[in-house]
Formats: sequence, structure tokens, C-alpha cells
Amino acid sequence: MREGLQFSAAHRFRGDDVHFDDPSTTTSTSSKRKSSSDHTSDDASASKRRRSTGQKSKLATVLNDQLSIGNTKPSLYTPGEDLWENRIYSCLVVSPAGRVISEFRSLKELLESERDAIKAHQSLYVKGKILHRDISSNNIIITNPETANGFKGMLIDLDLAKVRDSGPSARHQTGTMQFMAVEVLRKTDHTYRHDLESFFYVLLWMCARQAWSNGFAGEEKPPKDSLLRKWEIGSFKDIARVKAGDMTVNGLEYIMGEFPKAMDVVKPLCFGLRTILFGDTARRVLGTPAGDPDQLYTPTIAAYDEAISKL
Repeated sequence: MREGLQFSAAHRFRGDDVHFDDPSTTTSTSSKRKSSSDHTSDDASASKRRRSTGQKSKLATVLNDQLSIGNTKPSLYTPGEDLWENRIYSCLVVSPAGRVISEFRSLKELLESERDAIKAHQSLYVKGKILHRDISSNNIIITNPETANGFKGMLIDLDLAKVRDSGPSARHQTGTMQFMAVEVLRKTDHTYRHDLESFFYVLLWMCARQAWSNGFAGEEKPPKDSLLRKWEIGSFKDIARVKAGDMTVNGLEYIMGEFPKAMDVVKPLCFGLRTILFGDTARRVLGTPAGDPDQLYTPTIAAYDEAISKL
């Protein structure tokens, strides 16, 4: 990218004056404007030279005074330093390529890609000892099984991932707002169960929001004010409260009431996933169970398999 970019000398850009919060500098500037109007054009150049010399001396004095106090920089630029920073442009190319899950063209494609992305998450966590922590509609892709080792979906973007049991690695909650788990919004340490909860939110979002734009609505009209809008606006605390209510049995029924009719076949799967993640009570149970992670992965994947088999 930098081939041929050779600079023999530093270029001085117009308007590159260094400004300081110094009263004397401000006074000098104002007096400069006043004196320039008092001279005729005949002696303007001589006056300009005298002012320039005086201002350079004053600027040097200011620089020396400010640099001598604790060796602190008065600005982002310090005389003697390069005016540019040598940076390397890089990009990560991963395989296989695919389409984001929000571009699903059929119900089967939606469910198969999400199921296989969960399988990828399971392998990453159980075998690779890595927790993803940013499950979203942008990080699940639909892949061609012929070029993706039989997988119809894959997980990408490990920018926020962390090694298992390595302790907290982020100062703040991690994830994409509308897909973040309730406990993560409440600043609980991120676990694999929270990522599975995020997968569930992606599925609900695809059915209640994205399906309307992907040709699954027919003559139906989408709701004017979707309940899911409250998943992406407000404080973390407010969104956690809203989601906690939406994950009760009654709350989930309200959410699924926004599905176009073509997505009704997904509702039994949604109820099943809710039971796996939040318990079989009418309310909901939070927390990550102790023990083998497969106690959640296995029934989750099985629920998808059952739903896919009925399409």
C-alpha cells in the first residue's frame, strides 16, 4: 500500500500554526491585526519581516517554557517530531465467504445457517477454548456447504472474543446492543450461555423484523411500532428490564405476535429455545448452569434439527 510513497522532505501545510492557551500569544495576535492596518503598502513588507522575527522568538520562548514544565507536551505536535505516523494498513481475509444471515431467502436457510453457526460456536468454545461474545446478525453468515466443509452457516468476527477462564478482558459490556443477553446488560461476566441467548435474539429479530423486508409478508403490513425497538434504544439498564419482561411466556407471545404469518412455523422452536435458556416456568430463570456446556448446546441444536425437519 505504501509503495512509491517516498518523501524527501517534510511538507509545510498552510495554516499549520501552533496555538497555545497563553495570554501573551493572544495579545501578540491581536496587536498584529491592529498594526497591519496602520502601515501603508510601501513599508508593509519590512514591517512584516520585523513582526515575523519577533513572533518566532516569542513562539520559541513559549515552547521552551511549556516544554520545561514536567516535560509535558503542550499539544499533539512537538517541534522536532515527525508530522506523520508510520502505520500499516491490514485486513483479515477469512474462509469460507458467505452472506450475512439477514439476507436469508427461505426459512430453511435461516434455521440451518443459525444452527450451524451455533455448532461453530460450540466447537470454538469447547475445543478452541475461546468465547465469541459478539453474536449478532452481522456475525452469522450463510455459507455454501460444498465449500464450507458441509456447514450452511458460520460464525465470524472475533474482535471481542476472549480465551476461556482468562478473567475479564473488557472494561465494559461486550456485544451488539439489541442482541446482548440480559445479564450482560447488567454487567455480569460473559459466559457461553449468554452467547446462546444472543443467538435466540437474532432468530427473533430475523422473524419479527427482517422477514418483513425479505419477502415473507405477502400482503401483510408490518407493525408501526415494533416492540423490538426497545431492544436498541435507552440505557443498558432499561434494555435489560425490557428484555427480561419479553422473555416471560407472555412477553415472548407478544414478540411473536409481530411475526408475519409465514414465520408462524418457527414459533414452536422459539418456545423451545426459551425453555432451554430461561427454564420451563411462566416467568424466567437467569444464570449459567454449572457443569458441561453441552447441557445447553445439545438441546439447542436438537431443537433446530427438529424444526428444520418439519419444514
